[in-house]
Amino acid sequence: MPPLTPVVKNLLIINVAVFAILFLLPYLGIDTRELSDFLALHYPTSDRFHPLQLVTHFFVHGGLAHIFFNMFGLVMFGPLLEARYGSQRFLILYLAAAAGAVALHFGYTWWQVGQMEEIVAAFSNSPSLANFNAFFESVNTKDLYMDDGTRLSAVVADIQNELVLSGGDPQQTLRNGVGMMQEYIDFKTNVPMVGASGALYGVVAAFAILYPDFKLMLIFLPVPIRARYFVPVLLAVDLFLGIMEFSWDPIAHFAHLGGALVGGSLAYLWYRSDPPAGSRRWDGGVPR
Repeated sequence: MPPLTPVVKNLLIINVAVFAILFLLPYLGIDTRELSDFLALHYPTSDRFHPLQLVTHFFVHGGLAHIFFNMFGLVMFGPLLEARYGSQRFLILYLAAAAGAVALHFGYTWWQVGQMEEIVAAFSNSPSLANFNAFFESVNTKDLYMDDGTRLSAVVADIQNELVLSGGDPQQTLRNGVGMMQEYIDFKTNVPMVGASGALYGVVAAFAILYPDFKLMLIFLPVPIRARYFVPVLLAVDLFLGIMEFSWDPIAHFAHLGGALVGGSLAYLWYRSDPPAGSRRWDGGVPR
């Protein structure tokens, strides 16, 4: 493991300190749920959004495994880049990657919400079963609940039956359908994002640009792969999982992609303007 450099050391201290405070205070009888929610990043249309969250969210982590892997990646790759770029440039890359993560995450959420709102408008004008099903065709309703605790799948089934059988009050069915769709949109925009993963992906992508022949491997897949192949495969997996949105996967994959795109692009521009001598060589210490 390379020796810690100044910016990496300070980032490590801040992240661990914030995690320790939020983790330990509940054991002293202090509820930190509101503070954690305030520091996490919410979508701008959410009532819970505050501009300060654009910075605070990447110092907050969702659990021990989350912060461990992020900080492990930071101390493995960060010092090498900081030694190459200098502290100022490395911090710029880190913050730019974090901003890119937010931008792509928000951009994809904006596109998703726009698609949903178009379906809501279509259902409002023509409350048909087809329009109703179009909204929930990619939503795993089994694992979601309404605000009153009712399983979403049960409510969806009730409204589907009303639409098929044309039973009950049509206006009430319309109100129920639109209300449930809007409740899901509100849920979608209120899910917070936390963690330094986007910034870390920018660091890893930058490392792959500078040292493409360095061999990397995952802890659960101990097979060394050159960085030039490892990072694209990692991003392809993120893209697949981000599009599929499996219910068991709470990760903001498009934030990873945004961070990697910005960090990698910035490293490429710097590489073209000032290519590091012998950047493809590795002797176990700081790359030369």
